[in-house]
Amino acid sequence: MQKRWALLVVIALLAACTAKAQSDRSGPVTISAQAVFLNPQALGQTQIGALTYAGGLALTGADGQRLGGLSDLVIDAEGALTAISDEGDRLQARLSTGPDGRLAGLDQARLNPVLGLDNKALPSKFEADAEGLAVWPNGDLMVSFEHNHRIWLYPAAGGAPLPLPMPDVAMPPNDGMEGLSLAPSQGLDAYWVGVEAGGIWLCRIKTDCNAYPALPLPPQGYRLSGLREGPDGQLFILHHSWNPAQGSRIVLSVITDPAGPAPKTIQILSLAPPLSTDNFEGIAVTKAAGGVLRIYLLSDDNFSKTQRTLLMAFDLAPPARP
Repeated sequence: MQKRWALLVVIALLAACTAKAQSDRSGPVTISAQAVFLNPQALGQTQIGALTYAGGLALTGADGQRLGGLSDLVIDAEGALTAISDEGDRLQARLSTGPDGRLAGLDQARLNPVLGLDNKALPSKFEADAEGLAVWPNGDLMVSFEHNHRIWLYPAAGGAPLPLPMPDVAMPPNDGMEGLSLAPSQGLDAYWVGVEAGGIWLCRIKTDCNAYPALPLPPQGYRLSGLREGPDGQLFILHHSWNPAQGSRIVLSVITDPAGPAPKTIQILSLAPPLSTDNFEGIAVTKAAGGVLRIYLLSDDNFSKTQRTLLMAFDLAPPARP
């Protein structure tokens, strides 16, 4: 009887701890934002190639609140931000900008766990490792996961997530579908999927996925860490590299006519020390007045003290007319 009673006590304590852990992941969160210079060794630098630096922030949860592991983000035209983490969190917040239009901070932030088929927080890293995010026009969320590789659609009206087509290709547990983006230029039900090793597929909700081998593979030593279709149908691909000697490096390319027979690739950004850089995995693209594209990059700190959660913005002006 004593052993049975002890077991019941242990089960109750574990349940209470689980409930507390889930409740700790739900609710408002105060985010501390510290300005980040493009080049800490040349504080006045704002230009890098064709891009103009529009401000950057190092984000932390105030008073020890949970914030980190952010793997991808979506930002709408009004500045509403949604991000997901590789430990199954969903962050919603609103961007604030200064009078000059540069990033100033995040407010109205809230964390909630990504839910499973049982309407409860996903129970383990194996299930909860969310890497890619897209939001459909009706508000449905689409999330790609690795380890247990899958793409789920979360209906805006609520209810259990629905499985969506994914590339029919073998993927190592921790090298999955890092890139996920709507593809409105290819149809109302179309979306791009990028795998860490470099393959890119065009998928549709009611059919299968087709590989696009003409799209660029990562440079030697790099991996695909994010992708996003831009407002004009171009495809932005983010590649990341890290090693102990060189630290983090990223390359951002834009591909015109990505589904055509001869897509054109232009590298528009390369970040490496001494420029501010980190483990960038998320990319969002919006269009501002005058046709300027604002590109947001988000880094995953892996909940590590040696990495940071950086949100950086760059403006790409439209080509000059002849």
